[in-house]
Formats: sequence, C-alpha cells, structure tokens
Amino acid sequence: MYSLYSKPYKNPTDLITKLKSQNLIIENEINANKILSKVNYFRFKIYLRPFLNIATKQFHPNSTFENAYELYSFDEELKNILFSMISQIEINLRTKLDHYVTAYTNNPFWYLDEQYFSNENRMFNTRVSLKNEFLRSKDDFTLHYKENYINDTCNNFKEMPPFWIISELSTFGNILAIFDSMNKRPFSLPQNKNVLDNLAQEFDAKNLKELNSWLKLIRDVRNRVAHHSRVWNCNYREPHGIRQTLASDLQPSQANKIYMFFIILEILHKQQIVEKDIKVEIKRLVQKYPTTQRFLNSMGIAKGWLV
Repeated sequence: MYSLYSKPYKNPTDLITKLKSQNLIIENEINANKILSKVNYFRFKIYLRPFLNIATKQFHPNSTFENAYELYSFDEELKNILFSMISQIEINLRTKLDHYVTAYTNNPFWYLDEQYFSNENRMFNTRVSLKNEFLRSKDDFTLHYKENYINDTCNNFKEMPPFWIISELSTFGNILAIFDSMNKRPFSLPQNKNVLDNLAQEFDAKNLKELNSWLKLIRDVRNRVAHHSRVWNCNYREPHGIRQTLASDLQPSQANKIYMFFIILEILHKQQIVEKDIKVEIKRLVQKYPTTQRFLNSMGIAKGWLV
C-alpha cells in the first residue's frame, strides 16, 4: 500500500534543530550548518546511523554531530586512497593479460577470437562495448589506427585494434568480463599447468578462479568509490581463498566487510602491484579520526591487524 510522500524540505538550520531534538549533541552549530550546506543531509545521515537507536529514533547518550563528521571524513579520505590503489591494480591487470595471452596465442586480436572464451554471449557484448568506445575515441593512437589498419580476425569487428591498444580504452568492467569469460582449455601447459593460472599467480592468487573472485570484490569497491558512495562499513562479497591463509588473530570479525579487501591490497602490495601499504594508511586514518576506533568491527577488522 503506497502513501504520498509529504515530508517537507528542511534547510541546515531546520536539520540541526531536528537532530538536537533527537538527543544529538552539536558542539559547534555554526560549523555544523556549514557542513550541511555543503554535504546533502541524505548523504550525511548514513554516518549518523551508528550513533542512533533505531527503535527509539533517539541518539545514544553522548553522541555528537562531530563524531559522525569524523566517520564521514574518514570515509572520504579512505575512498581517495582506494581509488589510487585500484587504479594501479587495473593497469597491472591490463598489462599482464596482454603479456600472458598475447604472447601465448601469438595473436594480437585474441580477444575477438571465440575459441578463447567460454561465455561467448558475454564476450560479444563486451566487444560491442569496446568497439563503441574505440569508434568514439579521438585519441591520437586510436585515430592513427583507424586511418591505417583493419584486422582479418573477426568480420563483425574488422576495425578493432590489437589488445594492447583496446586495453587502454577498456573499463574495469570490460577487463573483468574478459577474465571471467576466458576458456582455460586452449591455454593448457605440460604437467597440468595453465597459462591463465600462471597469470593469476602474478597476483598471488592460486588460480584464475580465485583471482576472478578477488576481481569481483575489487569491482564492487571500485564502483562505490567511483560513485562517491559509502565504503567503510558496507557489506561486500567474501573473496575466495583469503580467510584460509590468515592467522587466528587476523581472522575477520565479519567476513563480508571491507577488511577482506584490505587483505587483498596487502597481498598486492607484497607483489609490488600496489605501491602503498594499506595497513599503514588505515593506521594513519584511525589516528587522525579517533572516533573510527570504536567501529573497527563494522569494517570487519581483526583485533590483531592494526597492532
């Protein structure tokens, strides 16, 4: 049964009055007004939620507006750090995919060849997406290719360039679709080894299947970062093969939180794929925003990780 939405607009001053009526302490009302003038309240109120008694709709005793703004500021800085790290992962994924697959197949247009993929419908849609991006591109390297070359690999995509060119225009979603659609059979090696598993081991994943699980989590976090959404205490999918490698004092308090992504970033830092150490960055942010120390469990962070 639907009802008409009738909640009135509230300006920052009205919102402050409302929050105070719910037992929230606001230490600096002038500053709070400035914050709510810059940050949409609908966006900000999710950071107030950890301090709110949902049943009574009153804030817990001694909760402050400034506490919530610390969580907001922590999350904003965290997103900036994660964006940089995910960018480094994305560049490495493109490069290693090109190095391993193009070298093995000796075919610069392998991504257009159906034999290398087990999910051809998904790959067709991916090729269409890449084709549209390539045709729209005005970059010098794409214009040079379009003016001079075609390929004879695939009739529907004759204008498409080698993978090392198209990879520069690919989205993270395109790259994930390629990894997730690969057919391992054409990439078999002696002694039950596989080119694609060897590629995955560059990222310290056991095999392609495990790497694909990590990539789905990376994609989910990346999407939230790119859309400026909350990341610090959201629910995420659990990546394969991570919990089993952790010591007892490093086990997540909740396996579906961002801590498991932090562990992947630690692994990729050791593999020299990510430059900064995420643990060092999180320690710095927690010290800068001490309110977050009360909510480490909300991120799934193990008690022994930040020691």
